[in-house]
Amino acid sequence: MKTMKFYALLALLLMAGGMTIQGQQLNEIVSSPDSWVSSMVFEDAHTFVAKKTVIDFNWNVTEIQFVRMTDEGEELASQQLFSGEEYNTEVVWISPLQRLSNGNLVLFYAKRIADIANFYRVELNDDLTFSTLQLDWETDDYYDDDNTFYPYNTGVVVDKDGNFIITYPPHSQYHLNGTEAMLFLKFDWEGNLIGQRLMEGYRGQDRHHTLPAPDSLGCRIILRSNGSPKLDCYTLDAELNTLSVKENIEELSWPYQCCRFAYLCTNPANGKTYSNNTISYPAYGGNPAIVEDIMMSVFDAENFRQTNFTWGLTTQSDDGAGILQSIGFDNDNNVYMVGQMDNIMANEFLNRNLYIAYLDENLNKLGEIYHVDDYAYMVKSMAACPEGGCLISCNKSDEVTYESGNCLIKISKEAFVGIEEAHDAGFAVAVAYPNPGGNTLNIRTALQNAHVEVYDMNGRLIHSQAITENITAIDAKDWAEGVYVWKVMADGKLAETGKWVKK
Repeated sequence: MKTMKFYALLALLLMAGGMTIQGQQLNEIVSSPDSWVSSMVFEDAHTFVAKKTVIDFNWNVTEIQFVRMTDEGEELASQQLFSGEEYNTEVVWISPLQRLSNGNLVLFYAKRIADIANFYRVELNDDLTFSTLQLDWETDDYYDDDNTFYPYNTGVVVDKDGNFIITYPPHSQYHLNGTEAMLFLKFDWEGNLIGQRLMEGYRGQDRHHTLPAPDSLGCRIILRSNGSPKLDCYTLDAELNTLSVKENIEELSWPYQCCRFAYLCTNPANGKTYSNNTISYPAYGGNPAIVEDIMMSVFDAENFRQTNFTWGLTTQSDDGAGILQSIGFDNDNNVYMVGQMDNIMANEFLNRNLYIAYLDENLNKLGEIYHVDDYAYMVKSMAACPEGGCLISCNKSDEVTYESGNCLIKISKEAFVGIEEAHDAGFAVAVAYPNPGGNTLNIRTALQNAHVEVYDMNGRLIHSQAITENITAIDAKDWAEGVYVWKVMADGKLAETGKWVKK
């Protein structure tokens, strides 16, 4: 309640001064207490297909559906994939939706019956009806109950010839001399097993990443060797033989604990792989870092070599990036990445506010926006709109009442490059952190031709400087404790303003 009163006071002060208020209402095209969409794939400029999860009052899944929706939130059609009973008792893994070279949509899942897990392929028709094919493989390699093929541990890629590769860490190797392994299963389109390989001595339970190979006939996989804190990239050919190994990828952290991951996604249009990552990981076996940075990287198609990177907003918890499906591409190969600004306002609650970056295919920033208020938005998935902008599926909870629900947020392309458009969409174009703070006031903005001004509560200008980098660090150690007003001016106009408290 203290936090709510604090921000309410700041809001009144800002309104009284005629200033822009951060944390306006987001453009939620769908708001629901009992369902959410994820794994979204656009069919055309304004229509997409998604996997929808329906829950009851106690958050138990009652149904999994395929849905077709417009980018304005209208549901056009739906089809049940699983009943709640089937999903809760038998399904142990579902892949994201992906588009095939023939234009059809497909996903994969594993279902356990009588302690034996089977793999299935589901191909959607235009009317959302679908055909299900059981693959020529079954296994009792499961860990316990719900952890059999946890999404972080199982991956799939579909090659351009229609064959597909599923990877997962087999249970039998997990308990063998304290080591782990990765199993590669290759199937043809009729579901016949045509290739198999076991790679021993690798940590498969650290959320590996299965990616398309450069020739789209084999696969790439990001793994950690047992006993090593570094991740390696293995490129396999169509026969699952190792073609090359890129060792010790410094740009990717290994997950020390739950939710602390990189997320990687390959753009089929240019073959480049993009990463959304929290990079300030602790020493192997050490304690988790308190402050981490969102690092966005791009790797070339041939050698998996980092060709560029840029920083996102600093997080202040352990899991601010690496969200599943947190990277998307529009038709111009521009890149959208979403992260969570955990506790960025340094209040007593664990805020999970939104940070979204808009970048070109080489990761030069075209814009970034931030959302900070008393609602916590936990990202479930994101999809870039073909003509620009993106959709973000979130769980939303009130920091004071703890009431929660789910929403689908639409962000236009213009919101990333226009100040007024960003404000209208409920986002800020500049943010001050940590707030309250100490000896340093950080101003973050991607605005060009901008400068920052800081005033005390008597209206006296006490600091002014040009903004030349994404983050402007202002030395505040000689300032008295109290409340200050910061303003970011762009092209001679007020772009963003707020209160900052030195404690």
